[in-house]
Amino acid sequence: MILIESDAFPNKESVIKSWNNYPFPDKYDKHDITTKSVNLKSIELTQQDILDAGYYKDTLKTFIQILGALKNIENQLVYLNPEQTIAVEVPGEMKITQLKINKILKDNEIAKQMVSTWFNRSSDGTQDDFDVIAKRGKYNASDLDADMLKGVYSPQMGDIGAELIKNSFTTFTAFEFIENEPVARLLLEAAKAGVAEGLKGKPQILIDQANKAAQAIYEKTKEGYSLWSKSWLYQLNWNDTIMADFYMNLWNDKKAFDASNLFQMNFVGVQYNMSLVTFKLGETRTQDQLIDLALVRNLDNAFAKLQKKNDVFKPLIRVATSTPITAQIGMKEGLEGGETFEVLQKGEKDGRTVYTKIGTLKADKKVVWDNRYNGGEPPTPQIGKDGNPISATTFKGGKVQVGFLIKLVK
Repeated sequence: MILIESDAFPNKESVIKSWNNYPFPDKYDKHDITTKSVNLKSIELTQQDILDAGYYKDTLKTFIQILGALKNIENQLVYLNPEQTIAVEVPGEMKITQLKINKILKDNEIAKQMVSTWFNRSSDGTQDDFDVIAKRGKYNASDLDADMLKGVYSPQMGDIGAELIKNSFTTFTAFEFIENEPVARLLLEAAKAGVAEGLKGKPQILIDQANKAAQAIYEKTKEGYSLWSKSWLYQLNWNDTIMADFYMNLWNDKKAFDASNLFQMNFVGVQYNMSLVTFKLGETRTQDQLIDLALVRNLDNAFAKLQKKNDVFKPLIRVATSTPITAQIGMKEGLEGGETFEVLQKGEKDGRTVYTKIGTLKADKKVVWDNRYNGGEPPTPQIGKDGNPISATTFKGGKVQVGFLIKLVK
């Protein structure tokens, strides 16, 4: 997880601290790399960078072409004649940000950093091993080493590529804090203007009451900030061909590994999110605590939406109990109740781990686990009908066994 820093953060130290203390999503393994944050202002895009991204190459000469280009909100049009019948596409602000992220991925060799972590490369880059892979895949590290040295393509080797390393992701997240007061004041002024126009000639008491109602709305909405986040999701490009190339040509060879451009990150999707940071009279939390709470929940919402939109990013969740059927997933992951999940049984085919769908479950709307972050304060206890605390979401459906896996249906 990489933070896109901004000098416009309110209480910047608090924002950075909250980011650094963010409870890493427990449905994923944390994969540490050295790049923790970046500042896009320091990234300069060259003309070649923009040309390589496919811009300025195709001239739009028909109404249909121009109309189609206008629908793409990531790009802008530069017209080449006064009649605006000939144009070229150029990257808009959102696309510029993504192009800068792509440049960061390349210049900081993020994909290579991720591969280095997977193979537990030594600090001098001369030694690789399977310790991290063995731990995460629950394999025997010495067996993996032996198979690799013998050139044996074992089921475990297949799983390494198909189930582990390819499921590696990087997110870039940008935050924008917008003060609520200027927006609230504009709305107040517009409301008062509407009252003056709409109630012209009416008794003053009616005008005063309408203005008082508008002022009350202003007082409720003026405090704090609106927090906007944008999270870009990338996946490591990894397959059997890349894995074989790595083993044959780069294994324990620092010079070859450092010079290689074998590893890349592929763009998956982007998620926009908004939440409020409000400071009210009588509020028991401090401003820093409220920023922390809003930032973390905003991030959780972004991850939940990225999972729903992108099948490759969805985690597999183990069934915790079978009577009733429960699993450790809840509101933090975006559940509201009623969502459909596939039930998957783990097996093996042609030396590879496979997951076979054996049924479906639905999240019970009456028992959705509230596992959301609470800004350092104890969560409000959820008590079920049986009088016991709720510590998992309940599901309805067929018979399943503890340990079966479930996955949210797209």
